[in-house]
Amino acid sequence: MAGSQARQLSVELLADGLKTRRVGRRILLLPQVDSTNTYALETVATSGGAAADGTVIFTEHQTAGRGRLGRPWHSPIGASLLMTALLWENDDNERASSYWCMAAAVAVVRGIEAATDLDPMIRWPNDVYLDDRKLAGILVEVRRPIPIDEEKTPGAFVAIGIGVNCLQHPGHFPEDIRGQATSLEMASALAVDRVAIAQAIMRALDDVSGASGPISDARLAAAWTERSGDIGAATTLVSGGQQFGGRIVDVHPQYGLVLQLETGARKHFDPATTSRL
Repeated sequence: MAGSQARQLSVELLADGLKTRRVGRRILLLPQVDSTNTYALETVATSGGAAADGTVIFTEHQTAGRGRLGRPWHSPIGASLLMTALLWENDDNERASSYWCMAAAVAVVRGIEAATDLDPMIRWPNDVYLDDRKLAGILVEVRRPIPIDEEKTPGAFVAIGIGVNCLQHPGHFPEDIRGQATSLEMASALAVDRVAIAQAIMRALDDVSGASGPISDARLAAAWTERSGDIGAATTLVSGGQQFGGRIVDVHPQYGLVLQLETGARKHFDPATTSRL
């Protein structure tokens, strides 16, 4: 652990040399906000409409950070990368939330690989792990705009919220998760440069968003599987208030995770509504 890189986040540094086609067209940095996803969907999307596509919102502190299924996301001021990429998808190319959950996870892992000496792994449905400890979380929310007249706008906003533990030490984590969480500072032998990591994640998001060309379901599934040890793993999932035990046999960008149940049947699970025990 060589200590953190002194550079602070700034719009100028985040944009410098980024060279993306879609993600990062506009970058906002807020000192504090309730939630970057909430701000993206309720402020940026509302005021900018489809032109807000590619906007990325960063903050140093969230007062009401959210994980999946309403769970809180805690982070000390200035210790994490807290960001939301806002994308606009037309009806003719709109993809399922499962696609974006998988794509975001691949992008986060690729970004961390590119900017650090670490090789994290994806854990379905939305987590990035390092040495069996949680390093990052992802929250994807899809929302159609509210019509202002009788005409419905054909398309939807996708807010991809990402939180990466960067500079935390064990004492920064709540006691109940201290043994299950890690940070780049705790795990890396190199200085942690949050600007470089943020840029690497934005470039990877740009790729999986299709900015440089279409990404097939097969290509995304292969990239996800390459960076996850989940295939073949036994697990218990909770969906609709019920528990399902079995073995993970596949993931699909449109249908979610495929579980071979203990009964022998196979069942698909949507990452947006499923949790893992």
